[in-house]
Amino acid sequence: MGRLKHIVLVGVSLLEEGITEFDSWSQKMIEQFGSDIEPHLEDIMINARAISSSYAPDQPAEPKKKERGLSMTHNVLVVDDEPNIVLSLKFLISQQGYEVRTAGSGKEALKALAEQVPDLVLLDIMMPRPDGYEVCQKIRATPEWKDIPVIMLTAKGRDVEKQKGFAMGADDYITKPFSTQELVVKVREMIEERSNK
Repeated sequence: MGRLKHIVLVGVSLLEEGITEFDSWSQKMIEQFGSDIEPHLEDIMINARAISSSYAPDQPAEPKKKERGLSMTHNVLVVDDEPNIVLSLKFLISQQGYEVRTAGSGKEALKALAEQVPDLVLLDIMMPRPDGYEVCQKIRATPEWKDIPVIMLTAKGRDVEKQKGFAMGADDYITKPFSTQELVVKVREMIEERSNK
């Protein structure tokens, strides 16, 4: 995750220098990091824009809400202890017309759940205790929360980690660095499925 974070932050710096056109920005990124990042440049730019936009309050936070014709705003809780991941996820999900709340630790997540029950939780596993596994277990053990869809996020892609996540009650599992399109599709599908129940 260290190298990815560095790459994204360099992307943010280029955007803030005014290099916002994709081809010029990509060329600078390839010069800096080599051609092996070329297949990932679109996702890197989305993440870089998300971080950059968080410091630009004039930009509309939810431009797609009206387009999508949502009858009510669904609420997503993003739990991760890495601020750049939180900002990226908040941007991506709010672009879909959802209200997004964030928590930087398991303790904050439990507090946020108690304040307002979300329609879905995106939950990082590797956090100081309580970690994502413990938070997921607590969600499943609490009657008011037990039906909330939980997507676990982690840098670990080993099968044993996935099995543990599912055993704790996770509905799905995405490995970092994640495909933004895959994540957005999963969030939308799970929220729609829950709404139709």
